[in-house]
Amino acid sequence: MRIAISTGTFYMLPFARSLELIRHAGFEYIELLAHWEGGDGWAMAQNLKGLATREVLRIVRESGLKISSLHDGGGVIEAGAPSVAAKSTAAYLEYGAGEIPCVVFHAPHSKTDDARWWEGYRAIAGSDLREIAKQVIVCVENLLPFDGYQVPLLEPAQLLSFAQEFDIYVNLDTTHCAQAGADLLAAARTLRERVYSVHLSDYDFATEKAHVFVGKGSLPLRECLAALDASVLQTVTLECNIAYDAGNETQTIERLRQARLYAESLI
Repeated sequence: MRIAISTGTFYMLPFARSLELIRHAGFEYIELLAHWEGGDGWAMAQNLKGLATREVLRIVRESGLKISSLHDGGGVIEAGAPSVAAKSTAAYLEYGAGEIPCVVFHAPHSKTDDARWWEGYRAIAGSDLREIAKQVIVCVENLLPFDGYQVPLLEPAQLLSFAQEFDIYVNLDTTHCAQAGADLLAAARTLRERVYSVHLSDYDFATEKAHVFVGKGSLPLRECLAALDASVLQTVTLECNIAYDAGNETQTIERLRQARLYAESLI
């Protein structure tokens, strides 16, 4: 079992420095979050903006960390898009061949008023993901509804059916379950045979605060992981908020270490 952390945790820092903090906290694995910008002010992995794919991979290699998965940060399907994958994902798989065992995709979603959009796109998306799965393990991540977007696969049973049909896997995001109003334990039990990776964070129902530091929220994280098929689950990736103090990076490293130890205690 790999315990990893998302490189998006410290998106505000120079990429190489963020990896140094992660390594000093005792991590061996990372989930490499690819840079992505959407049309509604959405952005991910801002510290990779302007960095070529090969440069990103070089920095990772020099850090001594290993990639447990690549997170395709998009998922928004634009009209005429040739693939569900962002352009950078193909480049990462080309230049990082043999270094990237898995790609995590957000469930494809589209900014459209057409409530039947997914009916026409489902087979296209599935076939595309199945083709990518010839190179690496492919996981589709559960999402939550977004205003103005058609977001499919919100129900665990729907996500399971999609994964089974196209012979791919699931990344179970614990916070997304809570945000979507789903029962995390019920979702884990439904998806158990297809969950290859987990995005682990907590959720505070009282304040509706997302991606809370693990163990500080309301979710049954230990029971969730116990409900999954241990022979299928390969990676638990921390995707929780970790406070960064520029004046006291030692404390930041200690927070990272505590998160890692907590995740290890769950498995």
